[in-house]
Amino acid sequence: MVGWMGVAGSTSMKSTHYVKQAGFEGPLELLLDLIVKEQLPINEISLARVTEEYVARVKDMESIDQEALAEFLVIAAQLMLIKSRSLLPQLELSKEEAESIGDLERRLKAYAELKERAKDLKTLERNERHIFSREAFLGIPVIFYPPARLTADVLSGLFEGVIRSIPKMQELAEEKIKKVISLEEKIRQIHHLLTSKLERAFSEIVAGSREKIDVIVSFLAILELAKQKVISLHQAEGFEDIIIRQNVESA
Repeated sequence: MVGWMGVAGSTSMKSTHYVKQAGFEGPLELLLDLIVKEQLPINEISLARVTEEYVARVKDMESIDQEALAEFLVIAAQLMLIKSRSLLPQLELSKEEAESIGDLERRLKAYAELKERAKDLKTLERNERHIFSREAFLGIPVIFYPPARLTADVLSGLFEGVIRSIPKMQELAEEKIKKVISLEEKIRQIHHLLTSKLERAFSEIVAGSREKIDVIVSFLAILELAKQKVISLHQAEGFEDIIIRQNVESA
């Protein structure tokens, strides 16, 4: 999906999913810019470090259609999963979640490589180097020497195989989008719970959670509330329940 990644300097490879918003040609462009700005290597630790700024940039986006926004939100969901694992080392991920993290890292490295190659092509274009010839063969007529067993049917089969190997466009799962947009909703829910009862245990808040992602989002929500000094957190000993108290002055 090169068009989705938005290779700099290329116009013929753009697809209907090509995104150019606020100076960025797609979610990988934004993510790579944040990592380069911080002079970080492309790895899982770096992705965790830039998660907050990435999500903040996405929130600030204006006049972007839903399909394009969904692409940014899917990356944001993957980044939140990575940050959750960095905050909770004991968190066990499913095979699919682990593969999702590895896939994002590989795609970002591939995109960075494509950006570098695009710069090389741009340099060649500036120097007006459009043709590369092999001088030793100048003057020799072009002759096609196909293998003896090569037939039209064989060529047709090879091309069909190449076309079948091209990844198919897939519908974005609504579940992935909900993982991101539910964070603010979860913050409001926790704030509401603390309005009726100023002190609650973390286990009480996540008691009705059906999926692992609900627990992760709840944990990120209380961290955000603590960061804003809306609540204070207390834990008697390691691995014991976290007690969440609403600060009276913020009530």
